[in-house]
Amino acid sequence: MKRFTKVLPLVFALVFTACGNNADKKTEENKDASTETKTTEQASTETATSADKTVYNSFIAADPNSIDAQRGSDTYGNKIVNNIYEPLLRLVEDGDGLKVEEAAAESWELSEDGKTYTFHIRPNMKWEDGEPLTAKDFEYGIKRTVDPESGSESAFLLADIENFAECNKGKKPLDELGVKATDDMTLEIKLSHPATYFTSIIPFRVCFPQRQDVVEAKGDAFGSEADTVVGCGPFKLTEWTHNSQLVLEKNPEYWDADKVSLEKVNLKVLTDINARMNAFQAKEIMSIITNLPEWTQTFDKMEGIATADVALPSMDYMVPNHKDELFKNAKVRKAFNLALDREGLNDVVLSGQSTPAYYWVPGGITLNTINFREFAGEPLKKAIEENSDVKALLQEGLDEIGKGQKPEDLEISLIMTNDTFLKAYGEYLQENLQQKLGVKVNLETLEWPVLSSRVQKGDYQLAFLAWFADYNNPSAMLSLFKSDAAAVNSGWTSADYDKLIDEAAIETDDQKAADLYKQAEQMLVDEDVIYPLITGKSTLYYQDNIENININQFSTAGYKYIKIK
Repeated sequence: MKRFTKVLPLVFALVFTACGNNADKKTEENKDASTETKTTEQASTETATSADKTVYNSFIAADPNSIDAQRGSDTYGNKIVNNIYEPLLRLVEDGDGLKVEEAAAESWELSEDGKTYTFHIRPNMKWEDGEPLTAKDFEYGIKRTVDPESGSESAFLLADIENFAECNKGKKPLDELGVKATDDMTLEIKLSHPATYFTSIIPFRVCFPQRQDVVEAKGDAFGSEADTVVGCGPFKLTEWTHNSQLVLEKNPEYWDADKVSLEKVNLKVLTDINARMNAFQAKEIMSIITNLPEWTQTFDKMEGIATADVALPSMDYMVPNHKDELFKNAKVRKAFNLALDREGLNDVVLSGQSTPAYYWVPGGITLNTINFREFAGEPLKKAIEENSDVKALLQEGLDEIGKGQKPEDLEISLIMTNDTFLKAYGEYLQENLQQKLGVKVNLETLEWPVLSSRVQKGDYQLAFLAWFADYNNPSAMLSLFKSDAAAVNSGWTSADYDKLIDEAAIETDDQKAADLYKQAEQMLVDEDVIYPLITGKSTLYYQDNIENININQFSTAGYKYIKIK
């Protein structure tokens, strides 16, 4: 987040910082610091961790593409908007799970037919500039997400709202979308059908309020700089030095400001993985997630550090451009998909710390009591078993294209972000495909905003990406490839696939819904829509004087409840 959150441009297990309560302490308790002689390093550490208990130092792994809550979708921008806007509801940690917490809405009801949500806005809510925050701001924000003129990459998450498809395609005016402020303090959202997961979408950026006057005044510049947005959340963005640092400061106009302990959050932009790890080791940043053995071994020996296991509902994957002259051929797509050595990638590049993925929906995602991954199995493995000679399969595809090409004649372009860690990823994939298929793979490394733009324009052959589920339901991953979704431009659409996802969304029987989602995932495998690579879990390391740091990756609490002892 969510919602990260969004297309991620590098290995998920190494990107996220997280904010929960459970941890294994790796420190000596009750140490008598008064009798110790402090070295220069110790003094520096003390300054970074305890001199100011109201400042939290963290990082993001790339400069945000935008801090436009409605248009953006990447996890970097999501980390900012999640803290400067106030949702109607928030997902916060509750033991090992999450609970829905009223935020801007002091209460809400769901109609008996499960299709109409009514939210009652707290009185005296304000934007950071002192202007009143009303239900009409939420109506505008949601409709702006759906508005095709906005070009929101995450609008598909609102597909359950009444008249979404027609409004999102411009076939009906936005006034007919099932979202309406019946008065300044009441917001009504009507769905076209019941969707039990909808309260997990409400806390996400697609439902954030927005100031129409600010959006219209800033025009195309909205969300491009710190001074182009006005928030209403626990913090306000006061500085954005591109590719260097973002600064959040406590918002004194926030309705629940008494519960916000932090006065400032400094977020360094650290695109190099070693720079991030070194920054944590030097205690320049206060938390990090990693599963790289060379770093976990170091961090496990550090004093004053707590740890927590983190389940990451995320997937590293490659996407072929289905409109590309080569990859529009089904046999070519399948040959590349089946040639990928996921086991070797995990062992060689990730030292066996992640899980090779033979499916699209990562583990840990459930339909209430049904663990989807256990139910759906590993559908890609069967396809691998049935196609032992992938080079011959590729040749069949080339023959169908009819240009007399051989695998050795092919030069394929793979675009990925310029994170230094991905160099090893890219080099492994190059060698893997050369060995299995005989093709030459040319790597092109790009800044994240450039990569994102290239994918959205369809200007690529193969792209390396990752996706982080916004909410706990298979649809959080599977709806990404519906025809009306705009998050990843794969060039592939299917009315049959859309129907499966739509039917699953309205199915109230969890077992039947799980079966529909399983069929949809099988279709992604059969048509080689994407090439899943790696999923898994990681470890959160953080300074042990930090309380309420989020561990559950579906939490939307942001930095609101973090305290430094």
